[in-house]
Amino acid sequence: GENGEAGTMRMPAPPPAGSVDPVGYHTNPPPKGRPVRVYADGVFDLFHLGHMRQLQQAKMAFPNTYLIVGVTGDAETHKRKGLTVMSAKERAESVRHCRWIDEVVEDCPWVLTVDFLEKHQIDYVAHDDIPYGASEGDDIYKPIKEKGMFLVTQRTEGVSTTGIITKIVRDYEQYISRQLKRGTSRQELNISWLKKNELDIKRHVAELRDNIRSNWTTTGRELSRDLKQFWHSSRSNSPAPGSYFNYTPGRSGAKSPLSWIERGDKHNQDFAAGYAMGLIGGVRSWMEGSKRVNLSGSRAPSPNGDDEDSYDSNPEEGSSRRGRS
Repeated sequence: GENGEAGTMRMPAPPPAGSVDPVGYHTNPPPKGRPVRVYADGVFDLFHLGHMRQLQQAKMAFPNTYLIVGVTGDAETHKRKGLTVMSAKERAESVRHCRWIDEVVEDCPWVLTVDFLEKHQIDYVAHDDIPYGASEGDDIYKPIKEKGMFLVTQRTEGVSTTGIITKIVRDYEQYISRQLKRGTSRQELNISWLKKNELDIKRHVAELRDNIRSNWTTTGRELSRDLKQFWHSSRSNSPAPGSYFNYTPGRSGAKSPLSWIERGDKHNQDFAAGYAMGLIGGVRSWMEGSKRVNLSGSRAPSPNGDDEDSYDSNPEEGSSRRGRS
């Protein structure tokens, strides 16, 4: 693989449906001499891996399986389960593209009836064995189990439509920032102008912080260079040899002044990243201010004798205060 991930991106195949009987019931033996007609139904919103692996189990239940999948309509789904992300048309079309499916039944009934089973000549119904409650009863698949027509499928742990929506809601600001960065307008995302600018500021600050954290050596070298330009080596208060400002990465025996950060402690790195952002801005502002003071203090006296830095308003003290720079 490009990044060493080859061989790690495959899940083990799930067991075929019907590997175990439903709790408290027994499953009939399959018919012989023809394809076994298996039915599975669902909402299939945000058609995902958990759905696909359930349908794979149903298809693999027998050597010769004809898999029929029912997709509930919008009216029934919204009444019983609430808002969906995808419309009925989108949900049904997603299911049609699954390799395991032979036939799709649109706007299927929420609760299976004998008439529906006979109409589609269904031999088995595949679903997980957790009781599925509705207004009609505590387990709408109980009559199917009693007839011996129920095939147990296994859920894929950690994968569900509810789980996906929960992740998006939990990381709401990150996904909003992602979409703004990709060019989606705030009107499309239904957020205010104030919220958009707040997220933009957070994103820029995060990018700057991450850049500082990943470039400690470069940041230290730039700060050192700026300070060296201000402090000349001839000055008595210039940094002493071997100090932070004379640190050279890679030099034998040299210890980075940021070694306490480089130990990998995330708390230290977060604190230091924020500290460095303020330090660099503060030091550079101070340097610019100091340069302006030094330049104004070293100007030649005004020919008119009115330079306030070279002459004092008191004539008796004027001679002692000239050229004080």
